[in-house]
Amino acid sequence: MKASFKYYLGFLSILLLSPFNSFGQTTILLHDLTELQDIGKQTHYLEDTSIKLSIEEVMGNSFEIKFKEYTQETLNFSSTASAYWLKFKITKAIPANFYLNVGSAYIDSISLYEFDKENKLISIRHTGDDLPFDTREIEVSNYLFALDFDVNSTRTFYLRVKSDQPLFFPLRVGTLSQFLNYEHDLDFLQGIYFGFMLLIFLYNLFLYFSTRERIYLYYIAYVFSITWFMASVFGYFFEYFWPNIPFLNGLVVVSAGLTMITATLFTQKFLNTKESGSIMHKGSMVFLFIGVLVCALVLLGFKIEGLKLAQGGLLIMAAYFILLGIRFRLKGYRPAKYYLLAWGALIIGICFAILESLNLTFVMTYLNAMQIGSALEVLLLSFALGDRINMYKKQKEDAQLEALLKAKENERLIQEQNVVLEKKVKERTAEVAIRNEELVNLNKEKDMLVNIAAHDLRTPLSHIRLLIQLIDITSLHLTEDQKSYLTEIDNSADRLSQMIGRILNIHALETNQVKLKNQVIDLVQLVNYVVKCFRLTAEDKEIEMITTSQSGNHYVEVDKNYMIQVLENLVSNAIKFSKRGSKVALHVKSHDARTYIVVEDHGPGISEQDQKKLFGRFQKLSAQPTEGEASIGLGLSIVKKYIESMNGEIHCESELGIGTKFIISFVSKEQLKKVKN
Repeated sequence: MKASFKYYLGFLSILLLSPFNSFGQTTILLHDLTELQDIGKQTHYLEDTSIKLSIEEVMGNSFEIKFKEYTQETLNFSSTASAYWLKFKITKAIPANFYLNVGSAYIDSISLYEFDKENKLISIRHTGDDLPFDTREIEVSNYLFALDFDVNSTRTFYLRVKSDQPLFFPLRVGTLSQFLNYEHDLDFLQGIYFGFMLLIFLYNLFLYFSTRERIYLYYIAYVFSITWFMASVFGYFFEYFWPNIPFLNGLVVVSAGLTMITATLFTQKFLNTKESGSIMHKGSMVFLFIGVLVCALVLLGFKIEGLKLAQGGLLIMAAYFILLGIRFRLKGYRPAKYYLLAWGALIIGICFAILESLNLTFVMTYLNAMQIGSALEVLLLSFALGDRINMYKKQKEDAQLEALLKAKENERLIQEQNVVLEKKVKERTAEVAIRNEELVNLNKEKDMLVNIAAHDLRTPLSHIRLLIQLIDITSLHLTEDQKSYLTEIDNSADRLSQMIGRILNIHALETNQVKLKNQVIDLVQLVNYVVKCFRLTAEDKEIEMITTSQSGNHYVEVDKNYMIQVLENLVSNAIKFSKRGSKVALHVKSHDARTYIVVEDHGPGISEQDQKKLFGRFQKLSAQPTEGEASIGLGLSIVKKYIESMNGEIHCESELGIGTKFIISFVSKEQLKKVKN
């Protein structure tokens, strides 16, 4: 009883004397064991813009009189580069272990100075998230300082705080059990929140690996950035992930920049802004730039500037995305409904956060608003993604159904067309059969005509030529005119005989009756032989015959008789189409495992149009023999067929007014020993 009475008298004396403290500052009485006590309104504060004031300077008269009374329960100094000094007096009225709580997990630097009533320094304690976690007096997310002094004693405290993050926090006193109960309730609610965010993260990560759609990657990155920010605000990342790396605490604002970046990427993909409208897409790109700039400012050490840019950017971004959502909803895009609700919930939380950080709204509401808003947002965005998937799934099913119906319709049309085509095919087949029968009959008639030409025409022609020769020999008194007539008749019969021979040759080629007798021959000798045969014909037109050959052997495997006919045809044409007094040249050369014969004249040349039909049957070309020599148009077609039947190649090079070259080539037999002709 005596001890209780003693504490009661001490408590009563403190109550009576407390209004007469210096500077009118109320003394905080520690007497309640049931509830935490907010002491914000019982503190005085001083702004240190230089951030260099020492405790001695602050306690000096020049600064002591500058302390101002704070009027709100929660201390809020907004985003500032200044340091703040807080002064308050505490008297312990009952024997209990009380603690001072600085209720923010992300203050960079905290220093607590304790003085007795004679202003004698009792203790100095330093902490903050710039120091390792284990330097805290009690290792909890918020900061707790033991108020370890005697009952009925009064202590004066100076609290210096400095942070690159928004500087607002409740200042409380209470017992350890009171704080633990408070933290227990808070941790329970935070466990629900972060567990929910983790569930959303893992679920959508699973969907990403299942679908490989990039939009899920943007979404889980967005959820992570928000979760990082909220976990940093409550100090969980520092406490559990990097307690010995306080440097990382200064990067918490980077999460705000990442939030802007990932939210923009998600929105662009979700609303398909790139294809829907270039202006809207370009507008959203601004927030990508701002997000990157925020991250860069923080990493370069401009944390306050980065924080202020992030605050304004997030608010404007949320408003812009709501306008985008409204526009797409009005255009009939169904998932935009959930998107609008999601950003509406978040923007309310962002507004509370920014207004509170600017000291423009009521106390400590923003954290709950931010968490509730962000939780609602990620949930609604998840619904939006699901609705988007369902919409695309339905569109895909509708497209598949439409494709199936079209396929069935096409199948029906194809069946009908097949019936029609089958009928037409039968009709055409019958027509083709008739035509084939006609062609067979025509071929028979052609063969009959060829046989007639071979037997019934050649024999009379031979008799005619023989009779002409007999008349020429036996008739001694023929006039010159009569002799001329006989010569002309003989020449005509000779030309007719040659034409019949060529027709028979073509027929033999077409009916595969040609039997090649290939042998290895020297083309130089063959060319010289043919040139010798045409020497007199060339001399009649005063044409000089020239032959050239490269050194070495020029052997090929061909049918000698057919090859002679080929060269005779080409040399004959060269003489016919060359001007009197010109030259006809034959060149033999070998390279790249082939042997070439070039027959060159200096006639009128062949036009490009004539070259296209040069090797056809009975083709009359624009160029004519220079002295009216006969030409039936079969020679070159026979030449080409002969050359190809001997596995050779032939082509023409010509220039009008200059002349023409016919180039024949065969595979060389240069490795063979010299063979006698």
